[in-house]
Amino acid sequence: MKPLVSIVIPTHERPDYLALALKSVQHQTYENLQIIIADNSIKHDVRAMLAEQLQGDPRITFLSKPTKGLIENWRNGLVHATGEYVNLLMDDDLFHPRKVERMVQAFAEVPSAGVVTSYRELIDTAGQPLPPMQGTQRLFEKDTVLSGTEFGNFLLKNGQNLVGEPTTAMYRRTDLVDGFGRFGERQYMVLTDLATWLKLMHGRHCVYLSEALSYFRIHEGQDQRQVRTALHAQLEWLELLLEAHRQGLYMTDKQELRAHVAAKLPRLVAFLAERAETIREGDYDVQRIQQLVKAGFDAILH
Repeated sequence: MKPLVSIVIPTHERPDYLALALKSVQHQTYENLQIIIADNSIKHDVRAMLAEQLQGDPRITFLSKPTKGLIENWRNGLVHATGEYVNLLMDDDLFHPRKVERMVQAFAEVPSAGVVTSYRELIDTAGQPLPPMQGTQRLFEKDTVLSGTEFGNFLLKNGQNLVGEPTTAMYRRTDLVDGFGRFGERQYMVLTDLATWLKLMHGRHCVYLSEALSYFRIHEGQDQRQVRTALHAQLEWLELLLEAHRQGLYMTDKQELRAHVAAKLPRLVAFLAERAETIREGDYDVQRIQQLVKAGFDAILH
């Protein structure tokens, strides 16, 4: 019996894209799937809108919790996952038909792997291919097994999530008992994927499959385009650098840490200065921002 794989699809007010994402899972060559849809939509009755597609597929569990926030909605889906392996699928992304099959095979061939990922292709609103952007280029021309610790250091030093978005990678459910997006004592809100990959890769391996096994959709409605998300991403990159060093997992060389923090702080301070009025007038945790900036300067000076 092939191992069960749980595909968790968090969704919010995007029933049209969700229908396409779900279809890409239903058409997988790997059939032993548990498909969990975690919906926190308020405006749309997503279950009713997808009734025909949901009907007759016993693998699907539909969870509706309109009052849940983003992270809570993810948790609501993940807590119901029972598969040996788990892969999130963002509701605006797509799977290649052989994604699950290829990744389960990779875990079988490399038992020391903490994460299996692949090249992901960018697509537009209509599903048409887009050229790669910085950080999304194909890393290797053939399947490659990487040292997780070395690769994690490379990601932090270069400031790029080369493993990919939550859609891109698969992991073992039992390796992530604390929940998705936790690294150290903190729950990350924007760099949830990177925080998770860093946790899973340390001391293990990352398998990179060169084939495009997922499709990352670029469109105007994405959270990455919002000021709040961009600010938290800047802060969380700095926080990951400092926490990785504090735990002794990555960035263990103090001089290297100082150099990378020193390079990141001016960009962060410039970002804060440019948006100072928005931050002052908005619902931002200014004290936390100040503490994190101070921690960055402390890492440089002490």
